[in-house]
Amino acid sequence: MFIQVALIISVVLQFTAAVIALSLVRRTKTNIAWWLISLAFLFMAIRRFFELTSYFDSKMEPVNSLLNSWIGIIISLLMLVSLIFIRRIFNIQKKYEELRKQSENQVLSAIVKTEENERQRFAKELHDGLGPLLSSVKMSVSVIKKQLEAGADTKIIENVDKLVDESILTIKEISNNISPHILNNFGLFKALQSFVSKIQSTNRINLVLNSNLGDKRYEYNTEVIFYRVVCELMTNTLKHASAKRITIDLFDDKGELILEYFDDGTGFNPEKVSSSGRGMGLANIRSRIKSLNGSFQILSRKGQGVCVTIKVKY
Repeated sequence: MFIQVALIISVVLQFTAAVIALSLVRRTKTNIAWWLISLAFLFMAIRRFFELTSYFDSKMEPVNSLLNSWIGIIISLLMLVSLIFIRRIFNIQKKYEELRKQSENQVLSAIVKTEENERQRFAKELHDGLGPLLSSVKMSVSVIKKQLEAGADTKIIENVDKLVDESILTIKEISNNISPHILNNFGLFKALQSFVSKIQSTNRINLVLNSNLGDKRYEYNTEVIFYRVVCELMTNTLKHASAKRITIDLFDDKGELILEYFDDGTGFNPEKVSSSGRGMGLANIRSRIKSLNGSFQILSRKGQGVCVTIKVKY
């Protein structure tokens, strides 16, 4: 009696599952794989029904046994074919995901290029626009200075002359920082070397740059992004970390560009900073590295400094 009740419950459950499966066909946009699975559920319910009838009528057992065997074959065939279609769906999804990632990277790459083009345009306008004007002012000041009578008080003119010199130098520095000509003309290592030497000249921090790049050149986006990332990391260290030492290791290793950045500053919790919305610099670095299909890892704790590892294949 217990087995019969169990079989009745099993039949009800099987038919319920078949009905639910068939009712979801529209939601799956009549996908053939779901049709086949739904039919397999239906045949399972029918098979279970024949098993139940065998308990109530023993004469039907030989016929039911034969029917069960054929239904079992049909179920197996339906499940096999549905799995083949499901596998095709997974392959399509995989291709779609690859295309999506490729599209995202292309968008990020386009953003980086647009940003750099704007930087270059602004730097050129700043250099070519204000530079000549200040040079003209300096020439005028020099002429006035020469025309002054001997023994006259030239202190004001001398101060103006110095201010113009400082303004010209400042514009050159700003223009170079916005779009460093060394990066465009001599490559990543030379540009980083120049940037590091400027920081070292302030005697604010001990800076070490190790690299095997030499004069080797890379794609424009790769050089620009690595340069911007290092500058961003160093700026963050100088502003927030109170560090005494920064070590930058930049190496080319078998078709992979590897950057390892260390500082001995106060450190922080990367997850907490990112979730608080204050880690825009880190988010910017991540998006830039993502556009190169690279990996970005940051390790840091309070009082233990920062370690950043970036790897990009080229």
